[in-house]
Amino acid sequence: MSALKTSPSGLGLVAALLLSGWLMPPAQAAENDFSYSGNWRTLFSSTQRNTDGPAAQAEQLQPGLIRTVQSSLQTELELKVQYRNLHSTVTTHTDQNGDGASQTTAWLNELYGNLDLGAWQLSAGKKIIAWDVGYGFRPNDVIQQETRRSLISQTATGKPLASLDYFTAEQALSLVWVHPAHQNNSESDQEQALAARWYQRSGNVDWHGFARVGQQTQGSLGAAFSWVASDAIELHGSLRYQQQAKQLQYVGGNGLARSAPWQWGMQHQVSQCLLGANLTTEDQHSFFLEYWYDGSARSQSDWQQWLQHNQRLQVIARQAEWQTAAAANLAWQNTAFNAASNLRRHNLFARWSHQQEAWQTAIDVLWMPEDGGRISSFSVEWQGDRWRWQAGLRLLNGPQQAVVRQLPGSHSAYVATNWAF
Repeated sequence: MSALKTSPSGLGLVAALLLSGWLMPPAQAAENDFSYSGNWRTLFSSTQRNTDGPAAQAEQLQPGLIRTVQSSLQTELELKVQYRNLHSTVTTHTDQNGDGASQTTAWLNELYGNLDLGAWQLSAGKKIIAWDVGYGFRPNDVIQQETRRSLISQTATGKPLASLDYFTAEQALSLVWVHPAHQNNSESDQEQALAARWYQRSGNVDWHGFARVGQQTQGSLGAAFSWVASDAIELHGSLRYQQQAKQLQYVGGNGLARSAPWQWGMQHQVSQCLLGANLTTEDQHSFFLEYWYDGSARSQSDWQQWLQHNQRLQVIARQAEWQTAAAANLAWQNTAFNAASNLRRHNLFARWSHQQEAWQTAIDVLWMPEDGGRISSFSVEWQGDRWRWQAGLRLLNGPQQAVVRQLPGSHSAYVATNWAF
């Protein structure tokens, strides 16, 4: 990993804009300069350990090699504070697993300043920006890609940036300088980049255009739309083309590797697209359907080679003198699950939910037609004025050779609470 280098001009711009927000003349400040809010969240989850896949095979050869957490209790305290034109969000997180081990971490989600100039707005600092349409996948979130379809909703972590925005009633233009203090950074999620968005409302249709230029990933272009066809039906779509996209790639051979054989590399000429529809009935039944293609995910041939290498490693492990090395290589095979934001390139997602006063029940299925793998979720939620309770179950099914059947965990159940203040 290359060392980070600072850009004096980038840091100076960020500092200047932050000071602009802080030193806003009193006449322009709101009567209530200071405000705060927060959330206290808990999540208890229990995961059934998978008896198949490389993690289970490595554990059988060398017990204790892979630490698989079967149950955990996570607690988060999130605090949002605003003073004049300065905004901040900070989170503390405690994770206690079933063995009694506990770890506490804290991070800054956002810290940025705004300068309001009528139709124009300047922002600088660490800020969350999400532009795209869609639920299960959002290819045109070109500033940052947050985790989709997590068990519970959490606040994302923003990126260091400086932005210029122009707004009217029907149109918006945005220009964002991401990671202004980073130069020649080898990690694409931290590379310095310029991103732009154009937005236009035309009747019941919202149109979006996107462009991005990064130091490593080079250029990308995208477009999206959201059409409210009627009171009950909404349609949306998103399309993106990238010159390069970052992906974890296997660089080992067919035999045993002496060190981790997975490295970050660049994939060329990558396309992504999404189409979706949402139908809501008068009695609050909602039917949601999305299909997306992610060209940055591992291909069918990549996964076939991965499965074949797992089989070769199991054959090698039959020789007692090679069991330890084979176990380590099988453990490294789990790295493939983090190669991209999607396991498979083709995905079909369906969701049904029903809202009845304070209660919501939902069922959703993510189907990967390339291998027949399925991720199914069942949840129930109660929402009060300040309290929200959730409980659910997530199942991983499909043919034995499906990628989701190779994950370290198979099924999971959870109970979550959220108190807003």
